[in-house]
Amino acid sequence: MTTATDADRPGAPPVARPVDAHIFIDNSNIFQGARRAAETHEPGVVKQAVRLYYQNFFRLVEAGTTPVTRVLGGSGPAGNEDLWSYARQAGYDTDLLRRVEKLDGSLGEQGVDEVLHLKIANALLDHEPPQRLVVCTGDARDSDFGTSFKSQIQRALKRGWEVRVWSWRDQLSGRFQQLVERSRGRLTISFLDPYYREITFVQAGEYTVDGERVQVPGRVVAPLVL
Repeated sequence: MTTATDADRPGAPPVARPVDAHIFIDNSNIFQGARRAAETHEPGVVKQAVRLYYQNFFRLVEAGTTPVTRVLGGSGPAGNEDLWSYARQAGYDTDLLRRVEKLDGSLGEQGVDEVLHLKIANALLDHEPPQRLVVCTGDARDSDFGTSFKSQIQRALKRGWEVRVWSWRDQLSGRFQQLVERSRGRLTISFLDPYYREITFVQAGEYTVDGERVQVPGRVVAPLVL
C-alpha cells in the first residue's frame, strides 16, 4: 500500500506518460473532513471558518495525470455558487443537488453519492484500461439504494484499472484498507493531511462559537509544491 505521510509527500507516481484519469470528488466528505482535520493540524481554530482552497486541491488530485473525466458532487446551500462556478470553469461536471428534510427534521443530502456512483460506472463502461480512477472520499458505506464507492472501486480493479483514493486520515473507512490488501498494488490510498495548509485557509469574520459571537482572524493558504 502506498500512503502519503508527513515525511513522505508524493505527487503522482512516476510514469512514462501522464495516465488518463477519471476524477470523482465527494465534496461534502472532503469538506467536512477538512474541518475535522483542523482539530489536529490547527488546534484552536474555529472550524466553521475553515475552507477548502479548490485551486490547489484540484491540482493535487490531478497531478501526473491527463484528466478525461472530472466530476464534483455535492449539495447546494445558499452562498456556495462561487464554488460551483469555479469548479465548472476548472472543467468539472458539477452534480449539484439540494438538501432535503429528513425524518428528524434536519437537512441532509439525498442522491449525491448515488449520482457519483452512477457516473463512475459510466466511465468504467466507456473507457478501456489502462485508465486510472481517482476517488476523493473516505466513505465506503452502502447508499440507500445499495451502491457505494467501495463497490465501484472493486469493479474498476476487476476491469484492470488503477485506482487512487484521496481521503483525510480520520475520514477513511477501514473497508478501503481491506481492498488494498487484495488489489495487488493497483489501489493506492493517499492522505490529504500532509497538505492541510496547502489546500485549506481560514476565512476571517465573525462566527458563533458556543452561543457567543467571536471575531476570527484569517489564515492564507500555503503554496502547493508537488
